[in-house]
Amino acid sequence: MRKSYNVLLKLFKEACVLEEVNNLLYWDRDVTMPKKGGKQRADQVALISELEHERRIDPRVDELLKFILNHEDYNNLSDLEKRNVFVLQREYNRLVNVPADFVGEFNKQGVLSNEAWEKAKDQSDFSIFLPELEKMVNLNKKYANYLNPEIDPYDALMDYSEPGMTQEKFELLVNPLKEVIVPLIKECQQSSHQPKKNILTRKVPIDLQKKLNLDVLNVIGYDFERGRLDETVHPFTSGSYDDVRITTKYFENNFLSALMSTMHEAGHGEYEHFVGKNGRYQPVGMWCSDGVHECSSRFYENFIGRSLAFWKFYLPKFKEFTGEIFTDVVLKDLVHVINQAEPSAIRADADELTYDLHIILRFELERDLMNGRIEVKDLPTIWNEKVKTILGYEVKNDAEGVLQDIHWSDGLMGYFPTYTLGNIYGAQIFNKLKEDIPDWEKEIEEGNLQKVLNWFRTAVHEKGNLLDSYDLIEDITGEKVSSKYLADYLSTKFNQLYKLNR
Repeated sequence: MRKSYNVLLKLFKEACVLEEVNNLLYWDRDVTMPKKGGKQRADQVALISELEHERRIDPRVDELLKFILNHEDYNNLSDLEKRNVFVLQREYNRLVNVPADFVGEFNKQGVLSNEAWEKAKDQSDFSIFLPELEKMVNLNKKYANYLNPEIDPYDALMDYSEPGMTQEKFELLVNPLKEVIVPLIKECQQSSHQPKKNILTRKVPIDLQKKLNLDVLNVIGYDFERGRLDETVHPFTSGSYDDVRITTKYFENNFLSALMSTMHEAGHGEYEHFVGKNGRYQPVGMWCSDGVHECSSRFYENFIGRSLAFWKFYLPKFKEFTGEIFTDVVLKDLVHVINQAEPSAIRADADELTYDLHIILRFELERDLMNGRIEVKDLPTIWNEKVKTILGYEVKNDAEGVLQDIHWSDGLMGYFPTYTLGNIYGAQIFNKLKEDIPDWEKEIEEGNLQKVLNWFRTAVHEKGNLLDSYDLIEDITGEKVSSKYLADYLSTKFNQLYKLNR
């Protein structure tokens, strides 16, 4: 049986290595590829995707799993090894009915759709993207049916990103959260204690921002011998283990956008750096779910990067890097404006309080697209109406509206909810961290970020895929997943920032 188990892991590693090759192709597409290389890259991605998928659904995988599970020595496997077998069985059952040529077609269309999306966003013209997005939506419907024809198509896609997640489960978490967020936003807007917004619009030369962002990564402890930072249209993270590449996007008149994106992607990157403790290229040495991945990124970005403690420590260095631009800015004003609660168009730049409303909007649109309640051609109109209703913001154009995110061009439907799940998981974990490290603020204020980050690394990163997300959160915190902690965190934080009478 041991030999069969090792062969099973060998097939899995081959699939993982092919996936890494594809990730490099995608990274290159978004960072260094010549503009006219798209069609060529689409063919490359399609072929590698097919080869990877063929490894995952190889008939030998099924034969080996059956042999191992029915073997008299199965119970002699360690818990870690049994988890490997369980995850591989689940993956095989989920993917076996997805044709390899379809996977190639899906990924090829993703590259072509991305090309159209970039052009459409640049010209703020949804019609350029429309035909490619229609193809991508139809492919997602087919994909959902292949994954599980017995359930709602959007549930199938959600489950793929977050094992066990459904629309119903998600709504049970976000509906009570929304009841807290919406009135809290209004109270913040009506408060007489408003942030000094002009701080964020001061021009910071891109070359200074690049040095600043690199320094923040060094402060976090990001290992540049195993990673790098580059510039792209839409920030993302690619790679794993000893080759993890993060990206950001700089704006001269909005230094915060790049800084928070860099910290966000660093959270993804650090997860990939440390996730392999239990065995590289094994299921247990992979990340747990997209929601837990976003938990890591949002933890670094928000619970650390937007905290008063971090800026007590980092403000002097920040002023060193930016020269005379912020010499007049005091700590409380900077922290307030970094955490301002203001409905706006762009999800990636949204504050903590309004962010999850952006996700709820996308969740509703994706759900309705997958179930045929709305058509792709009507997305700009419906998007703008929902932004007005949910966020109270008037969208000015397609670029800041329906075209702002890269996800749909890449075929990532069912992914957006994982951002809010990440916030929910993160707040619950953060509550436990504060219990275990009561002086966490003092540690960060003194520049000792590693005590806090090492705790998070041990609690989340190094556990890899030993547990599914809900079980992982319960294992860390001793409680079932609840949005209560995020609601309490937001209420406390914004009550203090805006001096609300709560």
